[in-house]
Amino acid sequence: MRRALIALFAAAAVIAVPGTAFASIPAHTKWHSSDRFGAWNNGGYILYNNEWNNSAGPQTIWADSFHHWGAESNQPAGNTAIETYPCVQKNFKNVPVRSFRMIRTGFTEFMPSNKTGLDAEAANDVWLNDYKIEVMIWVDNHGQRPSGNVIGHAKIYGQKFAVWHGGSDYTFALSHRENRGVTHILASIYWLINHEQIAANVTVAQVNFGWEIASTDGEARNFTMTNYWLHSARKKA
Repeated sequence: MRRALIALFAAAAVIAVPGTAFASIPAHTKWHSSDRFGAWNNGGYILYNNEWNNSAGPQTIWADSFHHWGAESNQPAGNTAIETYPCVQKNFKNVPVRSFRMIRTGFTEFMPSNKTGLDAEAANDVWLNDYKIEVMIWVDNHGQRPSGNVIGHAKIYGQKFAVWHGGSDYTFALSHRENRGVTHILASIYWLINHEQIAANVTVAQVNFGWEIASTDGEARNFTMTNYWLHSARKKA
């Protein structure tokens, strides 16, 4: 597993005390936190600092809403192991994937303008079967390599992906960098089902979007999401 299991939060129980922010965090944001696992519930979504690795450097997440948020992160120069995953999170209650007719996300995200020494990628992180299977969709990769090996190539809504598999992890790595677009999560899950990688009766536990960050070259750099959305719809009975 590339990183520790994301913590579960009951919607009514997400409480975070803001920590000390970096100086360049936008002024007058509705929320920010430098706490290692700082979290904020907004509109049924959770903004989550998620500094899961014990060796992670300082990081502050901020948000005006689940649509508009970001993080300033300072991770060691030359590091290649993922340290943090600041993200927006939506919890499901292990809903059978067969009951959905749509799961997709839209994003407009910006990596640091200074790419020197940057090692990070923007990605969906989808958890299935009560957090036992992890499916990622990488859309803007700067220096990272998925775990495992390539098991195939997928074309999903015109987008080309290399599909990697390592342990219980699957990664759809987009063939080019894209900082604005739509990810078709349900179609990606069905690709795995149709290629007999996972069972047809899998359930959806959680959908995230954020940045896996390994290195910012030892200096604080900004990651920004200006427009995020998630659309999911169930089949009619």
